[in-house]
This record gives sequence, structure tokens and C-alpha cells, in this order.
Amino acid sequence: MSQQRVLIVGGGVTGLRAALTLDDFGIKTTILEKTSQLGGKVTGYSKVFPDFRDGKKIVCDLVDAVSNSAGIEIITESTINDVQKRSGHYAMTFTNDDVVDASAVILACGFETFDATKQGEYGYGVYPNVITSVELENFLDHQGPTKGKLLRPIDGNPAKRIAIIFCVGSRNKRIGNPYCSRICCSYSTKQAIEIKELDTETSVTCFYMDIRTYGRGFEEMYQYAQDIGVKYIRGRVSECSSLPNGDIQVRAENTLLGRPVQGTFDLVSLSVGMTPCKDAGKISQLFEIKQGHDGFFVAADEDIHPHSTTAEGVFIAGSVTGLKPIRDCLLDGASVAGEVASYLRKLNNK
Repeated sequence: MSQQRVLIVGGGVTGLRAALTLDDFGIKTTILEKTSQLGGKVTGYSKVFPDFRDGKKIVCDLVDAVSNSAGIEIITESTINDVQKRSGHYAMTFTNDDVVDASAVILACGFETFDATKQGEYGYGVYPNVITSVELENFLDHQGPTKGKLLRPIDGNPAKRIAIIFCVGSRNKRIGNPYCSRICCSYSTKQAIEIKELDTETSVTCFYMDIRTYGRGFEEMYQYAQDIGVKYIRGRVSECSSLPNGDIQVRAENTLLGRPVQGTFDLVSLSVGMTPCKDAGKISQLFEIKQGHDGFFVAADEDIHPHSTTAEGVFIAGSVTGLKPIRDCLLDGASVAGEVASYLRKLNNK
């Protein structure tokens, strides 16, 4: 087994966790990351839900452990260019001209955030004071450009009235994304709590379709947000418009009361959903694996073998299989490693 190697496509938390678990089994791995650094999108999270741990520390601990292992090779700023299957292993050429032979491949290449300009009614890209949840995360980061201060992009003044619009790019048939992104309610609730804890006088109003908080501690976090004064209005926002001073007027229908509602805010954050990674189509063709109607990869048997694909020796883990929180992605990394180790043992005994 020590002679076998596994290629892990994606250097986010799922891929890092998988590499470390395989390392414990004595299996050598190569991590292929298309960007210049490991850690994926979690590197941009100052705090993660539901326990508000430091996301950067989670990444730092994983990267340090991976970097200190002699059995883990790291290749950055490169992607797969060609795949050839040869008698029980895959020969892959990368865009940096490196070639790697692997007995198994783990696809852990993550997701992309929804492009908010595709929902023009919210004015993202037109009104400076309409931002995305990713940009709000940068505002809340004490190591970020504003050192944790909420400042209006248009004039740099403190933002004291915040609106958060849920389900932007999710649960919307018109734009082709009918699915729920699963973590947005919890992610934006976490941000609302951070805002209130930063300044109790700042008002935070969340416009939502339904609150979907699942997992241990998630519902409690939602209840806590309400206890500290975060306001929730059930209703789909129909339009955001800008006033002459840069304030954003939000129009929606309160579906609980059955009447229209509107408010004026200093800053509006769009809780953008998730979409398949940009390379999903190419990867699907290279390895001859299936994508679902939503574009995410499909397991051969989601109940019994959730990480196996229809292609022998190719496994999937993390949010490439559908949206899930960081905690679940870390668990996926460990569990896919176990499935791969079992596969390699059987391969070695043939």
C-alpha cells in the first residue's frame, strides 16, 4: 500500500483532512490546488458557525500539519489538463506540465458563490452599498481592510442599519437554481450575531423565505440571534433601490402579515448561495463521472457508498456533492479517506 498514491483535487478543508487521514494510513498523496494557497474559502472566515471558532485557525492547523508531512506532496496554481486510465491507475498531466500517476483520485474541489449580478433587482454591482455576504465577511474580519468596522463603501461612514437578504441565488427556478444552498440561513445568522455583538445599537433586519437551520447548535444560534435583537421578516424581497444619499430602500412582502413592507438601510448584504465549481463540467468529462441536475457530482450510491462514483477509483467529498457546512466537509474528508484506503487494499490484493 505504501507504493500507492492518491491524487486529491482541491486544497480546501475537505482535501486537507483527507490527505492527513490517508497519511495516518501510510498512503502517499498529492494535493492539487488551482490557487496559490491552501485552505479554500474557509481562509476568508474570521468565525465559523455554530460555535464561532476562528476559521483561519482551523485552516492554519490543517495546512501546518499537511506541510510537515513527508508523505504529502503539494502542487499549487495548476489544474488537470489530461487524464489517461492505465491498468488500475490514472496518469494525469497538469497545466504546469507536471505528471502524476495515482491509484485513486479524490475530487474535493469545492464550490463557487453565486454571481449576485444575475439577480438585477437587488442592484448588486450598481449600488455601492449593496454587497454580498462574502464581502460582509471581510468587513467583520478584524484582520480585514476595515479592521472589523462596518463602513459604507460609498462614503466610508459607519453603517448602523443593516439588511441581510437570504436565498440570493438559491430556491429560484427563474435563474436555474431551484435548490436550497443549505448553509446560507445559518451563515447569515452568524454574521447578524457578529454585527450585534460588535455594536448592540446597530439594527439588523433579515429578510427570509424560510429559516432552515439544521445540525447541532444551529437552531440555538438562530434563537440567540433573536434574543439579542436581530429582526427577521418572512418575505421575498422584490427590489432594492438607491436614494440620493446612498441609502438603500428595500421593498418586500411580509408573507406572515400578508402586506407589503419596506425599509431604508445604510448597507444591504445579499446572502449568496452556492453553485458547482467552475471546472465541474470539465472534470466530469475527464473522469467520466455524473453530474446531477443541479450540476454537483453524483455518487454511485448516496446511501451505501456516498463517496464512490461510477468511475472506478474516483471518489468525491465535500461540497462537490452538494452544499454542506464546514463541519460536514471535515467529516467528509476523513470518511472518504477510509473508503479510499479500503479500495486500495482490495486493489493491492488482486
